Amino acid sequence: MRYGIVKLLVLLCTTYGFSQTKTITGTVSDNTGPMPGVNVLIKGTTNGVVTDFDGMFNIDGVSNTDVLIFSYIGFVTQEVPVGAQDVINIVLQEDTQALDEVIVVGYGTQKKSNVIGSVTSVEVEEATNVPTTNVSEMLRGRAAGVQVNLGDARPGGGSNIVIRGNVSVAPNGNSPLIIVDGLPFDNLNDVAPDDIANIEILKDASSTAIYGSRASNGVILVTTKTGRTGKATIDYHGYTTIQTLTKNFNQYDGQQFIDLRREANRNRFTGAYLNDENIFSPFELEAIENRNFVNWEDLVLRDAVIQSHSLSFSSGTEKTKIFSSVNYFTQEGIIPNSSFDRGTFKLNIEQQLTDKLVFRGILNYQNANQDRETGGLNFTTITPLAKPFDEEGELVKFYLGPSNTAVNPLWDQRESTDETKINLTDINLSLVYNFTPNLSYTLKTFLRNRNTNRGIYRSSLHSAGDEGMDGLGVLSNTLFKQVLVENILSYAPQIHENHALDLTAVQAFDEQRNEYTQIDKSGFTYDALGYNGNATTLLNNPRDVSRRRLLSFLGRVRYGYLDRYLLEATARADGASVFAENNKWGFFPAVSVAWKMQNEPFLQNVEAINELKLRVSYGATGNQGINPLESLGVADNLPYVFYNTSTQSTETVAGSTASSRLPNPNLKWETTTTLNTGVDFRLFNNFFEGSVEYYKANTTDLLLDRTIAGTTGFNVIRFNVGEVQNRGVEATLTSNLIRKQNFRWSLGLIFSSNRNEVISLTGETDENGIPIDITDTSGRRLSVGQSLNPIWGPKYDGIYQVGDDIAGSGNPLAQAGDVRVVDQDGNGQIDDRDNVFINADPDWYGSITNTISYKNFDLFADIFIVQGATKLNPVLANGELWKGAINGIRTKYYTPEYPSTEYPRPKPDTHLHLYSFAVRDASYVRLRTLTLGYNIPRETFSKIGLQNAKVYVTGTNLFTFTDFRSYSPEQNPVNGEETAFPETRNITLGIKLGF
Repeated sequence: MRYGIVKLLVLLCTTYGFSQTKTITGTVSDNTGPMPGVNVLIKGTTNGVVTDFDGMFNIDGVSNTDVLIFSYIGFVTQEVPVGAQDVINIVLQEDTQALDEVIVVGYGTQKKSNVIGSVTSVEVEEATNVPTTNVSEMLRGRAAGVQVNLGDARPGGGSNIVIRGNVSVAPNGNSPLIIVDGLPFDNLNDVAPDDIANIEILKDASSTAIYGSRASNGVILVTTKTGRTGKATIDYHGYTTIQTLTKNFNQYDGQQFIDLRREANRNRFTGAYLNDENIFSPFELEAIENRNFVNWEDLVLRDAVIQSHSLSFSSGTEKTKIFSSVNYFTQEGIIPNSSFDRGTFKLNIEQQLTDKLVFRGILNYQNANQDRETGGLNFTTITPLAKPFDEEGELVKFYLGPSNTAVNPLWDQRESTDETKINLTDINLSLVYNFTPNLSYTLKTFLRNRNTNRGIYRSSLHSAGDEGMDGLGVLSNTLFKQVLVENILSYAPQIHENHALDLTAVQAFDEQRNEYTQIDKSGFTYDALGYNGNATTLLNNPRDVSRRRLLSFLGRVRYGYLDRYLLEATARADGASVFAENNKWGFFPAVSVAWKMQNEPFLQNVEAINELKLRVSYGATGNQGINPLESLGVADNLPYVFYNTSTQSTETVAGSTASSRLPNPNLKWETTTTLNTGVDFRLFNNFFEGSVEYYKANTTDLLLDRTIAGTTGFNVIRFNVGEVQNRGVEATLTSNLIRKQNFRWSLGLIFSSNRNEVISLTGETDENGIPIDITDTSGRRLSVGQSLNPIWGPKYDGIYQVGDDIAGSGNPLAQAGDVRVVDQDGNGQIDDRDNVFINADPDWYGSITNTISYKNFDLFADIFIVQGATKLNPVLANGELWKGAINGIRTKYYTPEYPSTEYPRPKPDTHLHLYSFAVRDASYVRLRTLTLGYNIPRETFSKIGLQNAKVYVTGTNLFTFTDFRSYSPEQNPVNGEETAFPETRNITLGIKLGF
C-alpha cells in the first residue's frame, strides 16, 4: 500500500510537470544582425508571434514537449524542440535557392529565381509612405520602365501610368491592365493602400501574353492581404497630413502688374509712357489710387488636411484563414468646395472544405464622395486690380466694377455645387479542387457593380444660372457592371529530379456593361434644395448604353532542366465583340528562355556570384482599346423642335441622325510584338543585386482616328494603319552598403529610357515622295520618323536684341525684344516649312532611394528624376499676358533699359511665335519622399498586448528643382480658361500599431 501511494504521487508529479506551460523568450538573427518580422509558431497549434524590430520574441503557453517553428521568406525554416530551455536564440540561414521568394505572375505564382519574363516587384512598405488613395502615385519611381504622370491633383483624382512608352494611338490605348487578386479591375485606385500585400508589374510579352488582347501596355498585378495561420492579430494604421501649396513661380503683384501694363503700352519709338487714363479703366484707376490690390491665390487657396484610418483583423488555422479590414480616408482640397471621402470594407476568407476542395471568397465594398470646385475657376491669370468684397466684407458679383460683366470667381464658387457619389461592390468567389497534389482545377467568378451619381447645381445667382433660368441643374448616373467567369486547370507532374514541368490551361468569359443617363433641368423654384429641388423645364435627357464581351482560351507550358535551363511558351486566343464580324478573334503567342548561369559547374565555386541569369523573350499582345459599336453604323440623338402656333410654345419630338463617325466594318486588333533581353544578378554575397534589360516593341495595325472631309457626311473614321516602334533600356541596382547588427544602409538606383517612333502611316506620299503626316482628332500631328508625342512648330532662337540683323532674318518686321525663331529654309520668311518636331517625352527618368535603419530608427528617402522632357506652357504662350491685360507668370521681361535675352518685351499687339517661345524644358529633380520612423520597443507596451508600434513623419514633394514654371513640372498652370488644380507639398504624422 505504501509503495502504491508513492507510485501515485510520482505519477501525479510527472503529469503535472509535463502539463505545465511556460514563456519562451529569445532573439532571431541572420548573419548580419537581428531579424524583425520572423514568424514564431508552436507546431501543430495556432499560437504564434512575430519578432519585433530587434529580432526579439516572447511566446506564452509553451510546454517542454513543444516544438517552435521559425520561418521567414527567403530563409530556411527551422524547427527547435523546447525541452528545458527558457531562452532560445537562433540564427536563420538564407535559403540555398537564394531568391526563391514566391511572386505572383499571370494565372499563378512562381519562384522569383525561375521567372523568365520581365517582372518587377514593388516594395509595398516604401510605396505606401505616400499619403493618398491614388495607388498609381505610389508606383512612381518604384519600378524601371513604369512612368507615372500626374493626371488630376484634386482630391480623389488619379494619375496616368505608361509602361515602356506609348504603343498605341487609340484613345486610352496606353493604359496597363490592372489585375487585383487575379481579376481585372477598371481602376487601380479602387484598392485601399493598406490592404495591399504585393505589387508585381509585368512588362514584356513573355509575361503579359497570358492576358492577350488587354496586355499590350503591360500588366499591374496587385495581391491583397489574406489571413495567416497563427495567433489572431489586429493592426491599426492612422495618419494626418497637412497640405500646402507648392510652386516655382510668382505672379505680378498690384504694382508690378501696373508696371507691366504701362510697359506694354509704351511708345516703342520714343520710349515715352502713355497716360494712365489711356490704358486703365476708371475702376482700375480708382484701385490704383486706393492701392486696392488683390492676391487671388491668398483669397482662393487654403492649407488643407488629410486623415486616414485603417483597421484590420487577421487569423487562421490549418483549415480556415480570414482577413478583414475597414478603411476610412478623408481629404480636403486646398481649393474650397473640393474634398474626397472614402470608406471601404474588405473580407477575405479561405476555407478548406475537404481534403481536396478549397473555397475562397473576397468581398469589397466602397462608398466614396467627391466634391469639386466650380468650373472656370482661375486664380493664376486674373487681374489684381479688382474688388472682390464690398466695404462690409460681403462678396460682390461684378468684381471689376458695375460696368464690367465679368463675374467674381469667388461668387461662382459660393453659388455652385458639384458632388459625385460612388458605391462599389465586388464579389469574388472561387473553388479549387485538387485531384492530386499535382493536378488542380479552379473556378473563379467575379461580379462588380459600380454606381456613380453626379449632381451639379448652379444657383439663380451663379453666372451660369441667372439668365432667366432660376438655377441650372445637371444630374447624371453611370452604372458599370462586370461579370467574369474563369476555368483554370493546373498540372505540375513530377517527371524526374532533373526536369520540372508546369502546365496551365484557362477558359474565360468577361462582360462589361455601361449605362449612362443624364438629366439637365432649369427653372428651379428653391435654391436651398439644389439639384434635388423641383424644376419647371427639362433641357436635355441623353442616355447611352454600351457593352463589350471577351471570350478567351489560353495555355502555358513551363519547363526547367537541371535548374539551369528554363523555357516558357504561352498562347492565347481572344474574341472581342468590339471588332468587326470577320476580325473578332486575335491570336497572341509568346516564348521565352533563361539560363541560370550560377548553377553551372564552372560557376558554382565562384563566391562572388550569387545569381546570374540571362533571359530572352519574344511574343505578341493585343489592344482592343476602342469603344463598342465603332465598327458599326450608329445614330446620334437629334430631337426635332416644333413651334405650336395654337399654344405659342415649342414642342420637342424625338429624332436622330447618322453618327458623325463613319463605320468601318474591317476594324481589327492592334498587335504589339516585343523582343526583350535581360540579365539578373546578385554579386559579392548579395552586396549588389539588380537587373539590366533591353526591349524593342513594334505595334502594327494601329487603331487610328482620322479626320475626313465633311462632304462625305461624316467627320472622322477609325481604321487600322501604320506602325509604331518603342525601344528602351532599363536598369535596377540595389546595393546593401552596410549590414551591421544595429545599422543597415541600402542604396537603390532605377533608370529607364524609352524612344518611340512612327515607322509608317497610311503609305501616302506627297509629290516629293515624302510620307504625308496625319493629324488625329486630338490635334496631334503624326509623322513618320517622329515620336507619338511631338510638339510641331518653329524652333525658338531667343529674343531679338539691338544690333541683330533683323532685316536678314525670317521676320524682317520684328523689333528688339520680339521672339526670334529659326528660318530653317533661309528664304526670309517663317511658314510651315520652317516647323520642326520636338519630342515631348523625357530622354530618361529614374529614382534614387536610400533606406537606413539604426537601432529603432529608420529613414527612407526617395529622389525622383526626369530629364529631357518638354512641355508647352500655356500662360507664357498667351499673348494677353504680354499686353498686360491679364496676370500670370512673373518674368524679367525685356525693356530698353534692361534688355533680356530670355523673355520678350511687353507690347499692345500680339507677339508672333509665342508658341515656340513657350515650349520649355520640363526636366526636374524632386525629393519625392522623406520618412523618419521610430519603432517603439516592445517591452514598453507589452503589458497591454501590443506586439509592435511605430510612429513616423513623412514629407512628400518637399523640394523640386525645375525650370518649368508651374505648380508642378508635370502639369500646366492653367487648363483652358481655368487654373489647374495645384499639386501640394505634404507633411504627414502617422502611427502603426499591432496587437
